[in-house]
Amino acid sequence: MRYRVLTLLLSAFVFTASAQRLDAAFFEANPDAAGGIYYTYRFTPTVETDVPNGYKPFYISHFGRHGSRWHASKGVYTNTQALLAKAAKEGALTGFGEKIYAVVDDVAKRARGREAELSPQGVSEHRGIAERMYRNFPKLFKGKDAFVESRSSDVPRCVLSMAAFNERLKELNPKLKIYRTTNDSVQVYCRPSYGRKSIANQAHGVANAMINAKIAELLPQIAPRLFTAEFIAAQDSAKFFSPMRTLFYLSVCMQGTEGDVRIHEIFTGAERAAIWEQINKERYATYGASTRWGDAILGDGANLLNEVVRDADDLIAAVNRGEQPRTAFLRFGHDYTVISILAVMQVEGKSARVEDFDKLKDEWVDFIVTPMATNLQWIFYRNREGKVLVKLLHNEQECRLPIDSPTAPYYEWEQLRDFFNSRIAEIAALPAVQALPKDRFYTVGK
Repeated sequence: MRYRVLTLLLSAFVFTASAQRLDAAFFEANPDAAGGIYYTYRFTPTVETDVPNGYKPFYISHFGRHGSRWHASKGVYTNTQALLAKAAKEGALTGFGEKIYAVVDDVAKRARGREAELSPQGVSEHRGIAERMYRNFPKLFKGKDAFVESRSSDVPRCVLSMAAFNERLKELNPKLKIYRTTNDSVQVYCRPSYGRKSIANQAHGVANAMINAKIAELLPQIAPRLFTAEFIAAQDSAKFFSPMRTLFYLSVCMQGTEGDVRIHEIFTGAERAAIWEQINKERYATYGASTRWGDAILGDGANLLNEVVRDADDLIAAVNRGEQPRTAFLRFGHDYTVISILAVMQVEGKSARVEDFDKLKDEWVDFIVTPMATNLQWIFYRNREGKVLVKLLHNEQECRLPIDSPTAPYYEWEQLRDFFNSRIAEIAALPAVQALPKDRFYTVGK
């Protein structure tokens, strides 16, 4: 075994949900984790399984989520700012509330017009991933003949993530050839955006009600930390609830834009644990492979996996002819595609199909599955006889798949491809997928 600097999502967190109690103590020690999909990308040393004898890497297929960003909703900043400003004007803030207001007011002013924008933190995340990829597989990126293809969703934060990744590779090898593109042909697997909106809305509505109920339950103990009792009693409940909810979202998404500045102390570890659990349900219900709503969502991951398989077959055929059209294919998109493809591939610990949402956190955890800058890397290895092995990395961590292999986490490509294709066909036959618009599924490369 040899050591390499790879990504681990929490410095004190074993990479399975069941290995750690996600309770008050956990979120007291790891408050940023309550950010879920806003959890920033982190690094720590880990151990890599030796490559089987005689095999050398020759190709990388990749999909990456955009890096850390400002929150997409303007109201996360303005709603809370307005409520605190009103209380400040009336002299109704506690001493602690005045401290929080100063931070929130500053953040809200700087967030103006930047909703969903990639932050410097997000740029840094992708530059770091690119550099480690280069250092770990140097022969794929060195020399004047190395060629990389990059594709992105047309959303600016994804395009800029691609640019940051490519820029770092070019800095390490100025001779590296990179072709970049973003257009409608990419959207079918990088940014699926229609055909399942009604399903997603239904799932979101049910899970969002769980979040609201939990915050309403905790509000009587949270609000007095910021406001006087007279101010709280005078507020319209609906108008008061909304900015108090967005205050939680603001507190957990600041990690991606504000450096070390935090306002986590508003909430106890127990409160963070309780609210996060409901947010975890909402993300899974809306974009995960739940037994109730997840069938149609699996189509998104199957589209991307279809692209990966077809591209790899073409590349391997070219290499067998003595050609090397490219050494890496980098794709950039969004969290919901990552969530879906992990379920399609049935990656251990990240693909659960859950019916009872009260047990979800034991099976599926958003900040493990898809933090900011989440990435998947299919690393292809070849021996002198032309046999190909593939290892899958999720956030630069080795993955296990439900395939018998004496060399796992390295899998024979023919066996892995057959498994992937069977999963794609299985998903294509699902009634919920069949009901999608005809150009929403299995169209890439046709």
